[in-house]
Amino acid sequence: MKTLGLLRLLGAMLLPCLLSTSALAAGWTSQARDAVVRFLKAHPSLEGRDYSVQWTEPRNDLPMCEKQPRVSLQNRDRAWGKLFLTLNCEEGRPWVRPVSVYVMVKGRYLVANQALRKGQALTVADLQWAEGDLTKMGDTLLEDLEQTKNMELVRPIQAQTPLRLNDLKPIAVIKSGDQVRVTLLGKGFAIDTSGQAMSAAALGSSVKVRISDGKIVQGTAVSQGAVEVLID
Repeated sequence: MKTLGLLRLLGAMLLPCLLSTSALAAGWTSQARDAVVRFLKAHPSLEGRDYSVQWTEPRNDLPMCEKQPRVSLQNRDRAWGKLFLTLNCEEGRPWVRPVSVYVMVKGRYLVANQALRKGQALTVADLQWAEGDLTKMGDTLLEDLEQTKNMELVRPIQAQTPLRLNDLKPIAVIKSGDQVRVTLLGKGFAIDTSGQAMSAAALGSSVKVRISDGKIVQGTAVSQGAVEVLID
């Protein structure tokens, strides 16, 4: 019985060591992990985000470095999803190793709270917030109500469907063929006239207008049915 109790005690003492050895066998050193954690924490795309990291076992065990290795991420604006990183040890015996991790980002995004029709101008009453894993939902989710301001839908949207940037376009304040008010602005003068829009235009967009004397001018849509033309 004493022998059995001693063996159990030794097993309990050795278990943490075995777990530690298993962690090292996965190839990551605490130094390398810390370098990646610091890199992700400083990445602009993760600022203020709720995220977690899933570690992928490197092909070969990572060596130690005299100083923390430098981490780089090539050709990615966002440090989300499956990331292929490079660890670069520049001290002592230099080495470079490719590694990968998966970064899952949780957050909220806008969905339609009812069926919406094509061409409908969005209002706050049409939308509600949902929460989930943003990583698997693409780059164009709407995460800010300001993104819907002065926008209309380019396609029908079903209730509870996430809204994306490519579902929207600026609301046209002028349509092709509309009769519009035209203000010709020059140094020290402003002349009001009328004309016919030759294309549609959203607020602040450029539009061509055939004015009353038959000339075609290009101006800016400044409000519903109104265009300003700057004259040098």
